[in-house]
Amino acid sequence: MVPHLVEVDLHLHTTHSDGTLTPRELVNLCSDKGLKVIAITDHDSTEGIPEAMKAVASVQNLELIPGIELSTDLNGQEVHILGYFVNH
Repeated sequence: MVPHLVEVDLHLHTTHSDGTLTPRELVNLCSDKGLKVIAITDHDSTEGIPEAMKAVASVQNLELIPGIELSTDLNGQEVHILGYFVNH
């Protein structure tokens, strides 16, 4: 028996960092593609989350996890850290 698969993408960017879609456009695309859970994780910004939350409210069967991708430096190397369920 094959277990039920959940379509998830926990690393998405919008125009509030280096993405090409607005938060609303991204939510609509993810919904159209059948994703069930997404996380908006713009670089060093949570500015797109309120718009994404409003957009998610208008689609069915899609959960939004508010996130962020923090940039930092470790021994001269750039490091990115994903954070989920942030208080935006």
